[in-house]
Amino acid sequence: MTDGPARYEDIPEDKLSDSQKEVLQKVTAGRGRVPTPFKVWLHSPKLSHAIEHLGTMLNKQSTLTEREFELAIVLIAQHWESPFVIESHIRFLRATGFPEPVLQQLAARQKPDLETEREQAIYDVFKAFDRKDIASDAVFAHAVKVLGRDGLAELIAFLGYYTAVAMAMKIHRQPMPA
Repeated sequence: MTDGPARYEDIPEDKLSDSQKEVLQKVTAGRGRVPTPFKVWLHSPKLSHAIEHLGTMLNKQSTLTEREFELAIVLIAQHWESPFVIESHIRFLRATGFPEPVLQQLAARQKPDLETEREQAIYDVFKAFDRKDIASDAVFAHAVKVLGRDGLAELIAFLGYYTAVAMAMKIHRQPMPA
């Protein structure tokens, strides 16, 4: 990712279309800030409108807790080897109270000693994806039991959404967060 200069390109405020300004207003209202990937997606106004709605819903209205969805984000970012997303979301995960030894296990890509059944279900579903397997009946049943079908659906959407985030940051060589 760091093999060369960043490819990210800001759109000057005076060059933003009304549609681009509208999506920036929506994402700021929904999230309180403009996450870096939106600056990439903003180059496609239709995409940025569509993805804003999904991203804001997942981050602000999900049945998964912030701690749970941050775990999923770190896992998928590691899968795609996207340093910007890994580093950013390890920080967010730390802020949710994840114990430092577990963060170190995640950073080393070791099986983490997770504290809840829900966190374990998230990890197990992700690991099936990471191995390109279909989740076993036991993994699926446990995820439905502890996350509910709504939580499982949202977890799958988180993994897909943050795949797009990880890829956008990686292909644009987004520098590591300060």
